[in-house]
Amino acid sequence: MSEPTLSSQLNWNNWSQAQEPFIAEYPFYSDAHITGEFREGLGPYSFLNAFPDRAIPGTINVPIILRVEIHLPEWKPEDISGTDESLYYGGAWVDEIAALTSVALGVRIHAGTESRRFGPPFDDPYGQPFEKKNEPVFRAQPERLILPSVVGTHSMDQLEILESIPQIDPKRYVKLIRACRSYQNALWIAESEPNLAWLLFVSALETAANDFYETDASPDERLRASKPDLATYLEEYGDAEHVRKVAEFIAPSLGATKKFIDFTMRFKPDEPDQRPDHENLQVNWSNSGLKKVLNKVYAYRSRSLHVGIPFPDPMLRANPTDSESLPPEVPLGHASSSMGGKWDHNKDAPINLHCFHYITRGALLNWWRDALTPTSTTP
Repeated sequence: MSEPTLSSQLNWNNWSQAQEPFIAEYPFYSDAHITGEFREGLGPYSFLNAFPDRAIPGTINVPIILRVEIHLPEWKPEDISGTDESLYYGGAWVDEIAALTSVALGVRIHAGTESRRFGPPFDDPYGQPFEKKNEPVFRAQPERLILPSVVGTHSMDQLEILESIPQIDPKRYVKLIRACRSYQNALWIAESEPNLAWLLFVSALETAANDFYETDASPDERLRASKPDLATYLEEYGDAEHVRKVAEFIAPSLGATKKFIDFTMRFKPDEPDQRPDHENLQVNWSNSGLKKVLNKVYAYRSRSLHVGIPFPDPMLRANPTDSESLPPEVPLGHASSSMGGKWDHNKDAPINLHCFHYITRGALLNWWRDALTPTSTTP
């Protein structure tokens, strides 16, 4: 029996088979200026430039049309008894391609619904158009962007990484899509809900980390390794069965902070080619410096989820610069207070969302490339 496979990967796997496909087109929404095209070399997928009138940061248009040769089996009713979430990530197959495109280009991408179909059951050689809008909801202040790097000009040459789609193990491909979806969703809410964007960026890295550091160790072995004192306590007041049962409940969270930091440090991108002139506007890119930053970020992530305290306000703000300056990588100033809180920026707010986005995307791209290696397992 073949491995369960997400539709976007299955469609490519079936592409080389001798069968007559139908062709469909989907609009990809964005607020970035997209250059170039990618008409060949990506299996059944072609990325056409729609050449919108102009790209205004914060204003959504359709710069890309995805043209797809459909090589998927006909839909058939399936047995829906029991529970199975092995392929679940909350989207349709076109959303898989949109999420990968978002990470590959580093821009906001949202897949619209089918806009034109060529082939059966329609006989028109020019295709049958459809009008089913699925525009994204987006709010931003173009003059005060929290993520200035995701607007501006981006080339479709970066889509070359999508050549890897059929080469990735199907189980890892599902996790890749889940991580990319978290990243993609973070971009769409970053300007209006930056605290949620922080959580989704961290979630994207955690999803990838859980894949990379997947282990064959049993839950109780992981509990003994991560929390030996707890394992000893459970054995003293129970037995090995207590250890096993508790381990099954908490296994997914064992060593979560370490796993997040280790993964991000392993796959972190090189420091940006262009950085602000002043060191006090830069994140400390040394290993020790980045580890401190990541530890602080993960602590805020956990606090926000479990206690309800958002990320510090200076880490949620846009940092406007003049046209000749590069965006800062840290909140401006030495300290601030607002809405009942006060923070020492050096100690409490060591990075802004703009720079963390750079780290997140870079780590995901490096992990994506690593997924092409069949034996990528725990070091």
